[in-house]
Amino acid sequence: MKKKQNTKKYVSLKKLSLFTGFLVVVICFSFGLYQTYAALTDSDQKRNEFRIGNFQTSIEEEFDPPMIFEPEKDYLKKVSIKNTGEQDSFIRVLALPVLTKKQPNDAVTLLPATVDGSNPVLSIDYNLTDWIDGKDGYFYYKKKLAKEERTTNLFTKIKMNQANITEEYEGVSLSFEVKAEGISTTKYAYRDAWWGSQTPTTKPLSDVENLLKNQTISE
Repeated sequence: MKKKQNTKKYVSLKKLSLFTGFLVVVICFSFGLYQTYAALTDSDQKRNEFRIGNFQTSIEEEFDPPMIFEPEKDYLKKVSIKNTGEQDSFIRVLALPVLTKKQPNDAVTLLPATVDGSNPVLSIDYNLTDWIDGKDGYFYYKKKLAKEERTTNLFTKIKMNQANITEEYEGVSLSFEVKAEGISTTKYAYRDAWWGSQTPTTKPLSDVENLLKNQTISE
């Protein structure tokens, strides 16, 4: 009887030993995976920080927003972009005019601020010598921008057209939302970042493509 009990104890101890060994292996394997994941995550983070740190731009503006935006009057508004990073960059800019009007109940109404079409509310003297209007909301600078270099002005003045507005525009205020993007000049980073890795085949983006591709560098 004792022999059977000893045999059962031996089998139980053997199973416990095997389970413990398996558990140690699982823990070690999991720890190894965690270290690998941590290393990859840390590497990705540093790489992303490197890219962000080296393709920085600053928006250089000269603009004194009028309290009341009057029609048929030119207002000075200069916008250019400076490459504050360490490497050459291609630049595109989103510059969105915003017209708002405060109502008697203190609510703020957003009014159309069109710049295209047959009856534009606003006239803006876009510099289409050095920039291309991509018709996708962005203006693309034709040349790559070196470190500390600044673009020419995208535009310099803005006017509200009396003939194309109604009385609701009386007393409006003007502001601008400006967004600048800088991207590496390596082949073909701008396609990946701006156009989902696609090569545009229709104007005006195809014109942008033809200008930028000849200024790229190998990785």
